Amino acid sequence: MDVSAESLVTLTAVLREGTFEAAAASLHVTPSAVSQRIKALEQSVGRVLVRRVKPVTATPDGEVLARLGEQWSLLVAEAQGELTGIAHEPDVDPRMLPRVTIPIACNADSLATWFLPVVAEFHSEHPVSIDLHRDDESVTTAMLRAGDVVGAVTSEPIVVRGCQTVELGSLRYFPVASPEFIERWLPNGVRARDMQYAPMVMFDRKDHLQIKALKHLVAEPISPPVNYIPSASEYRRAIQAGIGWGAVPEVEIDDEQIGRRLVPLTKRPVDVPLYWQHWKLRSPLVSGLTDLVVEHARRSLVPPRRGLAPVPSGGR
Repeated sequence: MDVSAESLVTLTAVLREGTFEAAAASLHVTPSAVSQRIKALEQSVGRVLVRRVKPVTATPDGEVLARLGEQWSLLVAEAQGELTGIAHEPDVDPRMLPRVTIPIACNADSLATWFLPVVAEFHSEHPVSIDLHRDDESVTTAMLRAGDVVGAVTSEPIVVRGCQTVELGSLRYFPVASPEFIERWLPNGVRARDMQYAPMVMFDRKDHLQIKALKHLVAEPISPPVNYIPSASEYRRAIQAGIGWGAVPEVEIDDEQIGRRLVPLTKRPVDVPLYWQHWKLRSPLVSGLTDLVVEHARRSLVPPRRGLAPVPSGGR
């Protein structure tokens, strides 16, 4: 298999731009040259790598090489930074350091509670530009698999090929509501007959946490009315305003200012296990970021039963 740096760069450009024409413009070559490079790469590996639709998408085999292409770009950028030598000079102006773009993915609640300090510390210690993708923790794995990010906070322990997984701990939630909401909808406590009509607030249609919290509260299968509020801070404020009940991180409930007017509906927590998945790559930046993620997770999350340890890889 003959895979050149040029072919990898072309593949990632096609997937990033969405069309062969846009990729050609970004690479300053003709669309015909882009098409020939992709065909040559596919012939070399003996696999179809892209679906020729609009926008162009990667096949599972294409995702593997797309991730390799992004890894190559990261290593080249790191090498360029080291070759300049200025990073090792004393009293160097930080503004003169070449910056490497680091794309990472994280769910909204982690970003709002414990992950932002990770980004801040990493940014202060390294000459990087952070490209943060926010999505549900059950979705961020797909970004990692496609090579869109170098690391992701996920709720899935299944290891992506070419990646390593570290168990971080669990983000603890409690289902809560405002006092007025409880008085109106649940005056007799949490009962299925009342919960069936009591509105609940969901982050979006990929929010599986609310369904899990509902099952914690009542055993019977019910379908209460739903309000969708796709923002972490507004989600909490919607609950405080009485729009519905919802699961909120424990750390926010305990905060005297943020947690005002949030009354737990049960003492039983909903724990969501979190994992840090990252490229299995000898990169000082990826290693440094991973160390910070693990360090902050130790301080902020409910410890995992087995302790913070890598999950054995099931991929090749």
